[in-house]
Amino acid sequence: MASLVLLGGYFLALVQPGMLGWDPLYFAMASATCQVLAIPARLVLQNGLSELAAFRRDQSGAIRRRTVGLIAGSGIAMSTAITFIGQWEGLRTEAYRDVVGIWTVCYGETKGVQPGDRYSKAECDAMLAREILAYEAALDRCLTHPVPVGMKIALVSWTYNVGAGAACKSTLVRKANAGDLSGACNELPRWNRAGGRVWAGLVNRRGAERAMCHQALKEAA
Repeated sequence: MASLVLLGGYFLALVQPGMLGWDPLYFAMASATCQVLAIPARLVLQNGLSELAAFRRDQSGAIRRRTVGLIAGSGIAMSTAITFIGQWEGLRTEAYRDVVGIWTVCYGETKGVQPGDRYSKAECDAMLAREILAYEAALDRCLTHPVPVGMKIALVSWTYNVGAGAACKSTLVRKANAGDLSGACNELPRWNRAGGRVWAGLVNRRGAERAMCHQALKEAA
């Protein structure tokens, strides 16, 4: 079983949801589950169940006080966020101009990017993880109403795409803070433009974010 978990994680890391005909949300959830289970599976394969028991008893890295966001504080949530956001941003290891002419690299990174910049995939993955933490923290400064983890992932994906300033000034955040979480989810499809034009990629991304948002509310109910 441990071997199957590791093989499943390797397989999902090499493919995209479209290649399997899977819904992006379920692909992200499957990938995140394999990533989280990979650590105990590797311990079982290498050292047996006794090592896994010792791993579970070890509290040296436990978070004693809630000082981080929902995504930052959960390995499953972070893995899901990386997979979900990464698939929409797309990976480009060499700097390029985006649809509105801004120099971009990796998973949509624009800060300080210059023509000719190159990064490895590992560097891009680390960059995306740092950006998710930063965007969640920025969103948390204006999103004051508690939301389910899945909704938070969807909103951080949206914030990563449109910017924290625009997100915090939005009707979406105002509705969420007023307790209208379903209404907040329904605001996502309105953010489908770049450079004044509606883009099919943004329509699809907003639809997936909205679906994740509502699914999280349904599961939390």
